[in-house]
Order: sequence, then structure tokens, then C-alpha cells
Amino acid sequence: MAKIVWNDSATQKLERQLDYALNEFGRKCVAHWYRDILRIESRLSIQPLSYPKISLLSNRDKEYRGATIMENFQLVHYYDAENDIVYIDTIWDMRMNPQKLQKSIQ
Repeated sequence: MAKIVWNDSATQKLERQLDYALNEFGRKCVAHWYRDILRIESRLSIQPLSYPKISLLSNRDKEYRGATIMENFQLVHYYDAENDIVYIDTIWDMRMNPQKLQKSIQ
């Protein structure tokens, strides 16, 4: 099973989204976020390449994929097959300009 590693930026974005969700929508919304993330992490650990590629990032060195959370967000990740690690790179609000995603992934 692949190991899941969150980078600091993705962790910070998740914390901000959860704070916002708690303040605006309540605990049920935060619980839904957690359920979605746990489901995604579980699937990634077993099938690291199971989510679709993100075409906006096809020109990058890594093969970025996106798993949808709460309909409007994507958990952007890539798989290091040599070390069997899935790296969570960022959380992208899909309602925003796609160029922001391209700029946020270096």
C-alpha cells in the first residue's frame, strides 16, 4: 500500500478550508470534508493512479491527478512509484481561475 504524504502548503490550505467550513456551515460540513478525505486517502493508498489526470498540469514533470472533495474542490496529488508514495500537493477550489492552479504548482 502506498504511503500518503501531505506537503505543508496542502495541510495549511486544508486547515483554512476546514475553519471556513466550520464557521460558515457547521460541524456536519467539516465531518463531510473529513469523510471525503479519508475515503480518498484510502483509495489512493490501494490504487494510487485511480483518479483522473489534470490536463491543466500536463506540461509538468510530474503526472498530477485530482480527487474531488465536496464537489468544488480537488485534492491535487502525484504518485512516486519508485518509493510508493502519493504526495498531496495542494487543494484547489475549482470555482477559481484555472491559472491560479497552474501558478500554485511549481
